[in-house]
Amino acid sequence: MRYSLDRLPDLAEHLRQLLQQVPRGRVTTYGALAAALGDPIAARWVGQAVCEQGEDAAWLCHRVVRSDGTLGHDLPEGAAAKAPRLAAEGITIVENAVDLDRYGFDEFSGDRPLEQLRQWQEEIAGQASLRAPRRLPRLVAGVDISYPSADRGVGAYVLVDFPAGQVLWKTTVVETIHFPYISTYLTFRELPIHLRLIEAARQAGRLADVLLVDGTGILHPRRAGIATQLGVTAAMPTIGVTKKLLCGEVDFKGMSLNDSRPVILQGRPTGVAIRTKSRSQRPIFVSPGHRVNLNGAEAIVRRLLLGHRLPEPLFWADRLSRAAGRDTRSE
Repeated sequence: MRYSLDRLPDLAEHLRQLLQQVPRGRVTTYGALAAALGDPIAARWVGQAVCEQGEDAAWLCHRVVRSDGTLGHDLPEGAAAKAPRLAAEGITIVENAVDLDRYGFDEFSGDRPLEQLRQWQEEIAGQASLRAPRRLPRLVAGVDISYPSADRGVGAYVLVDFPAGQVLWKTTVVETIHFPYISTYLTFRELPIHLRLIEAARQAGRLADVLLVDGTGILHPRRAGIATQLGVTAAMPTIGVTKKLLCGEVDFKGMSLNDSRPVILQGRPTGVAIRTKSRSQRPIFVSPGHRVNLNGAEAIVRRLLLGHRLPEPLFWADRLSRAAGRDTRSE
C-alpha cells in the first residue's frame, strides 16, 4: 500500500491485528511488535498503546511481556491479572517471568507500515535542496504545535520582519490528530497541521520567505525531519530548530554564550548547536530543511536571536500555540 497524508496508516489497528496473531500458549514482546510494525523504535509507543487497550479482551494484551520475559503492568489490574490468564493458556510463570525461548512468538505477518513511511522519508530526503540562499529574507515565519489533549493539535504561525523580529501577522488552526508520536516519525503527526497553516498564510497574502519549524531538518537519521519534509512538500525554504538533540554528536565542552558547535552526523556537519542564553547551558540545534544550506540556516537564525532562547518567530509561535491550546482545553 502506498500511503499519503490523506491516508496514513492506522497504527493502532495494525497493532491489534498483530496481537491477534499471537497463538494461545505463546507470548510476544513490545519490541517484537514494534519490529513487526516496521521499526523497533516504536516499542515505547507499543507499550503505551497496549496499556490504553488493556481492558479490551479483543486486544489479548495479557500475551505481551517485556524483553526480559517479566510480565509488566499494562493491564488495569497489573501483573497480578496477567499471571492467571497466561497460566490458563498453559504458560509456566517463574518469578513473575515467562521463558521467551520456550514461549516467545515473533513470526508476524503484516504490511510493516513504518517501514513504508521510512521509505517515503528517504524519497523526500533525495528531493531536498541545500543550496545557499541568493539573498537574505524580508519575512520569516515560525510554526509550532501544542497538544491540549491526546487527539487534538493546535498549530500556530507567526510572521515577523527580518531581522527586526517584529510580529506582523499570526494565525492558529486546530486539528484532530490521527498519528501517534513516535521518534523520527514526527512528520506524519504534524505535517497536516503545518500545511493548513501555510495555506491560511497564503490566502491571507502573508506567506514568509523562509519558515522556521519546531523540529529537525536534515539533522535526522534519514535526513528527512519535519522541516525537510514540510519544505519539500510546500516548495518553500525551511529551517529546523529544536531544543533537544535528536541525533548526531556535538562537543559541548567550554561552550560559551553565542558560541556554535557543529553537529556531526554520519561523519559530516549536518547542523549546529548554538548557546543562546547566558543563564542556561542548554543550546538550541539548527539544521537546514529545504532550499537553504547550513551556513545560511545558522546566519538567519542568529539574526533572529533577540534575547530569547529561541529565534523570535518560534518564540512567539510557541507562546501562541500554548495559549490557543489552553483556550481549546477550557472549551
